[in-house]
Amino acid sequence: MKQTGTAVVDHHQFVVGSQTAETYESSETGSVIEVGPNFVTIMTGVAYGPVSLTIEVLDDEPGELDPSSVEWEVVEEATVKISKPVRVITTSGELLPDFDKVPITKGMNIFRVSAQGRDLNWDLTVTEPTESYLVQVWKVTQPAAMRRLHKTDTAWNDEIVTHPVRNFWDPDPAGDATLYLKYGYEQMATWAKEEAIRWGGRPPTDTLRGQYYAQEFAGHDRMLVDALVRCRGPKLRRIAAWSARRAYTIAGIADIEWIRAGLDALDNADPLPYPFDDNLGAHVWEAFQSEPRIELSTTDGNGERKASAALVSSRALIDASMEKPLSAVFNGLRTAALTDGSNYLRLIADLRREFFPKLAPAEEYERWIGHSV
Repeated sequence: MKQTGTAVVDHHQFVVGSQTAETYESSETGSVIEVGPNFVTIMTGVAYGPVSLTIEVLDDEPGELDPSSVEWEVVEEATVKISKPVRVITTSGELLPDFDKVPITKGMNIFRVSAQGRDLNWDLTVTEPTESYLVQVWKVTQPAAMRRLHKTDTAWNDEIVTHPVRNFWDPDPAGDATLYLKYGYEQMATWAKEEAIRWGGRPPTDTLRGQYYAQEFAGHDRMLVDALVRCRGPKLRRIAAWSARRAYTIAGIADIEWIRAGLDALDNADPLPYPFDDNLGAHVWEAFQSEPRIELSTTDGNGERKASAALVSSRALIDASMEKPLSAVFNGLRTAALTDGSNYLRLIADLRREFFPKLAPAEEYERWIGHSV
């Protein structure tokens, strides 16, 4: 079975694998491929743009290459254990429309990847394909180490590396063992497992640990949180702007002219006008207090005063315009969720529909641990 089309490169990569594969957990890295369970990441010369791709699913192993006649500039192959549907996807997990599901049976398969043209536009953005890739796949019964069959290009010139595999709760051999010596292995392992549960079934990456509010979303939909981390800055900015508009709309104040002006500025990546030009929020607080159309508190069924949705949403534009795009997203989304009475599930459903319509469902996320230790 053969498919031919265009793959889209992002950060020197595209993926042939499952949408739910953890592509940052590779077992082997070569020059043109990096592999792990359910995925092959293909490493390109161009940084961004289209490349030509052909995928062949074979009944048997193809013949050995003749280095004197080979047209490809690099050829590598590795064994990949497949347990989920395989597609051609971007690094953010989005399906590429030129390719259907690759008809690979579950179990061990050899992926041989051949490439040419990687030196032509190294680290550039292209609008037309200047590189070609051939992915050949066939079933095997025994695993084999990655091997390099041919290489004449200069792109990604390192030797093949095999990455050690360990349980996520085991200590990092290169890390500080002080806490393991103080509290013991069993206690540290328990804490690591509990942390993974709080983060939706897997331990957080260093990037996620740096996002104060990311855990509030990961517990509901780690698949979505990982997709957010993989997004580039421009898309993150659009999501952050969407979250701010959502918060003010839920609060019923999005059409107040000075708030609408701030939202429009964020949508257009323009400098925020007063009072949103103060990232500490003092000007926003003053504006909300002096605006007669905004109620800062309401009365609940028991006659007790509580913060209004408008008050909860007040920092939405400040949060969504933070300097770091990923922080702007998680802070902005949290404000939008709290404005809606902490309805994280509704926010997540709408966020998926608007920005990640092809992302696999949350329930298909492969947890490394269940819901209890």
